[in-house]
Amino acid sequence: MDAGDYLAQQIEAMRQMLADTEPASLRTSYLADPSAGNPVLQGSTATALVPRWNERSSGLWVPASFQEPAPIDLTAVYLTPEEIFGFQLPADYTRRQLLRLPLEGVLRFCALALNALAVPGASVSEVDQQFADRLFKEPIRGRVLNLLRDETRRLLVPQAFMLLARMAMEASPDTLPEGTCQGDVLGAFFAVAQTTGVLPDSGPTIIGDRPGTLGREIIANQHFNHNWSVAGFLARYARRWLQLPAEHRGEPGIVDLGEVYRDCTGIQFESLAAVAGYLWMVTASGRFVIELGELTVLDIPSEQVEAVLALISTDLSGMREAVRSQQPDQRTEWAFDPFQQWPVLRLPEGRLLVLDPRHLLNRAFGWLPIWDIKFPPPGHTRPVGHRKLAARAESTLRHLSEVYVSEVLHRIVGDEGTTRRVYDDAELKAAYTAEGQRIADAAIDYPGTWIVIEVTTSQLRREAATAVPGESQIEDIDKLIEELGQIDATIAALRRDEAALTGTSAPAERRYLPLLVLPEGFPVNPVTLTVIRERARARGLLQAPDTDPVEIVDIEELEMIEGIQEESGPGMLDILRGKQSGGLRIAAVRDHIFHVMRLHPRRPARQSELLDAALKPLADALPRPPHGGTVTDHNRPRG
Repeated sequence: MDAGDYLAQQIEAMRQMLADTEPASLRTSYLADPSAGNPVLQGSTATALVPRWNERSSGLWVPASFQEPAPIDLTAVYLTPEEIFGFQLPADYTRRQLLRLPLEGVLRFCALALNALAVPGASVSEVDQQFADRLFKEPIRGRVLNLLRDETRRLLVPQAFMLLARMAMEASPDTLPEGTCQGDVLGAFFAVAQTTGVLPDSGPTIIGDRPGTLGREIIANQHFNHNWSVAGFLARYARRWLQLPAEHRGEPGIVDLGEVYRDCTGIQFESLAAVAGYLWMVTASGRFVIELGELTVLDIPSEQVEAVLALISTDLSGMREAVRSQQPDQRTEWAFDPFQQWPVLRLPEGRLLVLDPRHLLNRAFGWLPIWDIKFPPPGHTRPVGHRKLAARAESTLRHLSEVYVSEVLHRIVGDEGTTRRVYDDAELKAAYTAEGQRIADAAIDYPGTWIVIEVTTSQLRREAATAVPGESQIEDIDKLIEELGQIDATIAALRRDEAALTGTSAPAERRYLPLLVLPEGFPVNPVTLTVIRERARARGLLQAPDTDPVEIVDIEELEMIEGIQEESGPGMLDILRGKQSGGLRIAAVRDHIFHVMRLHPRRPARQSELLDAALKPLADALPRPPHGGTVTDHNRPRG
């Protein structure tokens, strides 16, 4: 082929690449300028809208411009007074204003925002915009709304509202002297937000096997701001507190939690649920101040209503005393113990104020009723053998929490038929009987991979959750490292003799994925996950080449995976493996589901009946409307 023929061939090839698929009528109708860096569609000169594509490890092709979020992209940044007003507020501004603000007014201001943020399904960004419209005038309003167009910016700081309420308990008078000019509550709030989180020494910036000062604050921040799905929270309450104790009655060590609660407090468990449920229902409808007389609509003896309120509420003077009596070295920016113990405040003239509905739910439907059993109200005669009975109640709740996790695992895997894929601790203990053999709580047999699971109901102690300086966070993390020893030993047993458990020989290649489940939640973030993995490595745990990095989930994340399975989505192994190769590999599993997979799972179908069971005490106590329905139909939590 001579040079001329070769040139003609190249020109024809270019013509086909740039024009072969275009209609003939277009080929002489415009000039095109193909140039480097501007890819076009094959057979035309039309610019490709997505110029580059990359193949991900899953086989999915995505635009090259698509970038997975990094952990820092999930961080919300609050607006500062300097951004809002154009200047910083004086350091003592909050206290000076609180001295000229009546206490009840400050509490109502804080409750207004905290209740709006706690409404099930509420959009934080929409609540921010609504408050910006309400609180500011132009030109500040426009400036704030423009700043809030950035999805990572926030106006309302829940922690700052709680700190303002705590400070008001110490500084604000009940009433203002006549002629006193009222203080600036809005400025007082933003002055608190301005100083919150300012650390004199943030400690090391490289995280190893200790969280450091900044890491300690990040852990407390995530613990405080964690929000459970209300529907899921109530569904778990119904299963663990109401149903499972009855189903396991007669088993060694199991007690009826409702009966024990009544014997130790004098309060029917149904009365606690009805009163707290009614107060929460009112806050979900937009009111946070409730007339005490409203509770007379409940078909509950008045002495029971008053006994419940004596447990979960206190008056303003009682709250002042509780706040002032906190030990100074325990009063961090995250410590709000009195408000969590008494989430309902008794105002003058027979009114009740719910400062933060999250605390109300935790007080009545979470772990805190165990606190009532262990420390009965003054004046109530303790049952014989109270200490042992309280210990058995706590042990029962811990055991039934593990049972509930097992139920969720079986639903995720769907092995109710003849194929066994989830092996619980009973099967593991029967298979591996060597003296001193440590066993995990469950193992799931996936093709080529075992997920080995340990469940622990351990929770961060108060000092760890509120960032009290010291060793509390490391001590709590080391308790989790001990649990990893159970997983490590079980992996070794499976690696040595899988057939002892399954009855069949192991495939040629096996991998192991360690999974730690904490039903009560744990702040998983780049700090905690790095510290846990580093401390496990230092002890030689989970370091074999066939073992993946440990993952940590709470019960709600397992329920999310259950919901994904019900919609025929990816399996648990695919989700965990995808996380380990994704941009949020050192964040929480929920972050990977929401921000990388971009899924928003529905709650599992089984939770509908559980939610009905949780709300039944309230439904039974409410009067029936004339049409025969129940007043809870329109207040049913959906988020």
